[in-house]
Amino acid sequence: MRRRCFLYFVSILLASGQLVSCQKSTTLADTNPGTAVSPQPLPEPPLSTITLPVSISVAALEERLNQEMKEVLYLDNNLEDDDLMVKVTKTGPINMRAESSKLYTEVPLRIWAKGRWQWNACEFCKKLQKTEETEFEMTVRTETRLQILPDYVLKSYSSGDFSWGERKPTFSLGPLKINLAPFIEPRLKAQLNPMLQQLDQELQKRVPLKTYLSQAWSQLQAPVLINSQYNAWLAMEPRAVKLTPIELQKDVLSLQIGIEALVRVLPGQKPAPSKPVALPAFTAVRNLPPVAQLNVSSDVSYGYLTQVLQKELKGQSFSFENGKHQLTVHDIVVTGKGTQLLLALDVSGQSKAGFITKKLNGKVWLQGTPYYDAASQEIKVRDLSYTLQTRDQLVKTANWLLQNKFRTQVEQQMTFPVKGQLTTVRQALQTGLKETQLQDKLVLRGSNFTLEPDTMFVTENGLRAHFLATGQLGLFFQ
Repeated sequence: MRRRCFLYFVSILLASGQLVSCQKSTTLADTNPGTAVSPQPLPEPPLSTITLPVSISVAALEERLNQEMKEVLYLDNNLEDDDLMVKVTKTGPINMRAESSKLYTEVPLRIWAKGRWQWNACEFCKKLQKTEETEFEMTVRTETRLQILPDYVLKSYSSGDFSWGERKPTFSLGPLKINLAPFIEPRLKAQLNPMLQQLDQELQKRVPLKTYLSQAWSQLQAPVLINSQYNAWLAMEPRAVKLTPIELQKDVLSLQIGIEALVRVLPGQKPAPSKPVALPAFTAVRNLPPVAQLNVSSDVSYGYLTQVLQKELKGQSFSFENGKHQLTVHDIVVTGKGTQLLLALDVSGQSKAGFITKKLNGKVWLQGTPYYDAASQEIKVRDLSYTLQTRDQLVKTANWLLQNKFRTQVEQQMTFPVKGQLTTVRQALQTGLKETQLQDKLVLRGSNFTLEPDTMFVTENGLRAHFLATGQLGLFFQ
């Protein structure tokens, strides 16, 4: 009896067309999980050492010194006070050489002397006198040590002595043979110190270290465009100065200056210059690091990420459990949330359970952590998962979407190639830093840069990938 009643009820429903297939439609509420990006503490970036080699040819110092030092070094033309006149002149160019971290100088001199001999036989006798002139040569030799004072002044310490030629100066006056050395040597030694002081002053003027360094320090703080196509800016923040000992070898005075700085290569708008920093005191070191490390940033916009994913996923349909469940992606937008990428997918789908078909449409939100795959030179996403709001909605309306492989398939599609962009960055470094003119004849030169991935951050405008570029970086005055 019950069976007949049930069949009768079904027949009535079929006749009315109400049990062809029962359909339920569910719309996912557009519950935006928020797109606020969390400020991420950046790791302390490594400092780069920008070398500033200072080298001065000893020949150039020698030439300048010969121009500055007068030919007549000493003149006493008064015969009345001590019966002796003396004139000391340079007979040739000053010779300089560098050896064993010291500077050696030789000054060839000619001594002209005029002496007077006077004799009175008695108080009432006529005074007899005779004058005699003589010339002889000698060489003054000096030894100079150099030191950099805390205020970047080059201080030189010269000491020296002189030697006579084959014979000491003498001349005959009547029956007397007078040795002039005891008279002349005190005068020469008295004039030797002023000559050494003049030598030190000339050396210090020829190496205006603080002028060079202050100029370089100031100019390093101004951002420099190194690649107009990539719109790459070199931003440097000098922090400290290191100096190696002065070397005097092979007739060259050389000094290595290391400027420690935070060096970044930034894309986009010209970065604001940092607050000017005064030139600090230097630290003395034995050696400088052989390479410099530059922090290179490359921005990947959300627009680019969205465009790549739309090519892969927009309009694509997914089928699960032999067609029991189906889902179509109509649109996708990539933004950021916290420290992760956020995906908003406009989807529609359906799921069959017996005679009942459940339809689904609305937004699905997924989030995952971006990372850089060095092997493929792509940005990828790991740990892709539904947001909490989406998960709650799917538990109530489409639990099957939580159980299937849709999330995994989307994660596999999330590969963003950046090889071309990185190639552009490398080229910008190689060409832009090969020779960058700063100001006032100061040139920045870099070479042999390699690029390695470091970290990646989610920003308000997209992803910012940080790389470490390692190579040589130096400053040169032209």
